[in-house]
Formats: sequence, C-alpha cells, structure tokens
Amino acid sequence: MALGWFKKKGGKSSAVPSGPKVPTLSPPSKGVRVGDLLTEESIVVFPAGQSKDQVLSVLVERLCRQRKLGDAARFLEKVLEREQGISTTLDTGLAVPHARVEGLDSIAAILGVLQQGFEDPKQPDLIIRAVFLFFSPARQELFTRHLHLLRGASALFQPVLLEEAARCSSPAEVLKLIKSKEKP
Repeated sequence: MALGWFKKKGGKSSAVPSGPKVPTLSPPSKGVRVGDLLTEESIVVFPAGQSKDQVLSVLVERLCRQRKLGDAARFLEKVLEREQGISTTLDTGLAVPHARVEGLDSIAAILGVLQQGFEDPKQPDLIIRAVFLFFSPARQELFTRHLHLLRGASALFQPVLLEEAARCSSPAEVLKLIKSKEKP
C-alpha cells in the first residue's frame, strides 16, 4: 500500500500542574516510554493549514502552561535556536524539536498530530506528520534519559503509526494508539 504523504515530492520515499495529573519520570529506568510522558491534555490534533512555526508556538505555549514551566517565550527561543542547527525532522515524517533547559527537574513533553501534514521548511521534499516536542533537564547525569527519549520516539513514530495517528479524531484516541504500540 502506498502512503502518499510519506513520499517525498517527485515520488521518492522518505520515510507541577493543576488539573489532571501530569506524568513525570523518576530516575533510572531501562528506557523512556513516550506514552508515559503524555496525557490527553498534552496531545494536540491540528487541522490542515498549519506551519511548523505555528505548531511549535502552540505546543510550547501549551506545555509551559500545563507544566507551569514559566515564560513560554524563553522556551520557544530555546527550541527555535536548536532548530537553526541540524534539522530535527526524521525522514519518517516526525519532527522532534527539543532542548535541554536549566532548572527543570523532569522531562516535559507534548505531541502535535497533523491531520494533513506540512512541508519541512529546511527539507521541502519532506512532509511532517507529527511533532513530538520535549524539554529535558540540562543536568549531565540525566543526559542519557534525553538520548533514550530521542531514540524511543524515533523508533515508535514510524510511518504506519503516524498514518494511524493522523486518522484519530481525538487526543484520547492518539494516546490509546501510542500506548498500544509502545513496548512495555
């Protein structure tokens, strides 16, 4: 079955909160599970017509508000600074903008699912289908967890999962899908 939105143009393939409890990760574990970091409130299903900058702005603002991280502009600046370097978009259609931030005690994450996707500004032949944005503590002893999360997200969000997530109509459906696919 051809997955049109996973093809590059030209036919080449690419492949401390209020309200609900927000998950945090305790120190050492074998890996970092994406589904353990997300809640229904930390998943946004975006309609068509969004740009990468718009999606990043919405996700950072929402994550900062939910996790009471402080000034969203500061966090957005960190993400945009990181985005100026090597692209955080994988050829599967997943963008993984992230930053290590002084003063954080745990990883904070949010997911944006794009029902129509959009072109990556740095790689116009690549369509972004989901944005998994996270901030992790800048402490060196937690850097391994940061790397494990990057590895786990890239392994989880493969084209088939991204296609299924794009068909979900609610954050609850997306979260259920992620938890069903993630290895225990």
